[in-house]
Amino acid sequence: MGGLFGALNSSLDAMRSLETALNVSQNNVSNSSTPGYSAQVATLEALPFDGSSGVGGGVQSGPTQSTDNAYADQAVRSQLSMQGNYSAQSTALSSIQSLFDVTGQTGVIGALNNLFQSFSAWSATPTSTSAQQAVLAAAQTVAQSFQSTANSLSQTTNQVDQQISSTVQQINSIAADIANDNAQIQQSTTPNAGVEANLQASLQSLSQLTDITVTYAPNGTATVLLGNGESPLVMGTQASAISVNFSANNDAQLQDASGNVITDQVSQGSLGGLLAVRNSILPSLQGDGSQQGALNQLAQQVADRVNAILTSAQTPGGAAGNAMFDYNASNPTAVAHTLTLDPGISMSTLAPANATTSNGAALELSNLGNSTNPADQINGQTIVQFYSAMATQVGQQTSSAQTNQTLATTLLTQAQAVQTQISGVNLDSEAVQVMELQKGYDAAGKMVSVIDSLTSMLINMVT
Repeated sequence: MGGLFGALNSSLDAMRSLETALNVSQNNVSNSSTPGYSAQVATLEALPFDGSSGVGGGVQSGPTQSTDNAYADQAVRSQLSMQGNYSAQSTALSSIQSLFDVTGQTGVIGALNNLFQSFSAWSATPTSTSAQQAVLAAAQTVAQSFQSTANSLSQTTNQVDQQISSTVQQINSIAADIANDNAQIQQSTTPNAGVEANLQASLQSLSQLTDITVTYAPNGTATVLLGNGESPLVMGTQASAISVNFSANNDAQLQDASGNVITDQVSQGSLGGLLAVRNSILPSLQGDGSQQGALNQLAQQVADRVNAILTSAQTPGGAAGNAMFDYNASNPTAVAHTLTLDPGISMSTLAPANATTSNGAALELSNLGNSTNPADQINGQTIVQFYSAMATQVGQQTSSAQTNQTLATTLLTQAQAVQTQISGVNLDSEAVQVMELQKGYDAAGKMVSVIDSLTSMLINMVT
């Protein structure tokens, strides 16, 4: 009888173990599409067997194991950070690129070409009213084009600032979620696949926003550091909020919870991409506390040279010429914003003549865009060349960001495929596993039935 009862207990242990394994497989199937979820594997442990001492062996449930792979997770997070970076840059740069037409037909360069052409037509007929009107109209368009482009760059800056602020808020929110997950992991006596899935999903979301360094404590909680690991975002159950300041030198500065500037620690993720556009690309065009900006350089050079040529020339009546453009000279970074026609310019004050010919000044103005005179150039480049270089650089930066975004997306897809292969839920495999476990459970159940029948027969025989 003792042997039968031992066999009965072993069969019951097997049924319990197989039921636990079935629950694990069913949980895998239910969470196959849950972000961050790694397939769980049920383990079975053999019990000792010793017939001489009555130890009947059998099987019992062991600890459930996770297939999560730290290296695969890190590869995915790294590619998410890279994709976020170039995606943010590509979006912001696309709006900037549209402001700089490399064909010379629209925008600032189109307006400048029309102005130089109007100067050329005016030089042919210096006293023509229509030619004079065309020059003034073209000059007005140049001023408006510079203002429009400068205003559009300012709007882009404001939009990028809003995106940076929003991204910082998202980072702080996700960091708080991770601290919450850590708290639940600490309080749990056994591994919780659901909380671990939330933690991994949060880490991936955070990686798309900024580059992070993640380490794990023996209890499974995550420590998250910003960038290469200098500033903590999450330490155990505590999250440290970061902030952004736009006032210092017109740059966007990240600060940690203690107020330390940590901008240089972020280079990837959408925050890294936005900071690169905000603190490097946009200032190179519109200026900031440390540079005038290419657009303002161009506007000032055009205005100064046109004004210098006209004020040293004479009208057909012999009067001194008048300046054509006016701008706020006290603020070098506001030249394009404030460029307007000089109040004193009119058809009667347009001066086409220089000291030698009646149209010498007009001819000089018509050649201003491609003049090799050092006084007419900017950093050794003609006005047209300077604009072309500026527009080309923006185009190259945009193209590079788009190319890198495509590459990062491809690499991300590959990293995610490897991660899925290692720790993802394979529904086909789980279906086979469930069938095998179900058969084992049925077999153990039949064993219980057989032992029950034998026990009943023995009892009846005794009685």
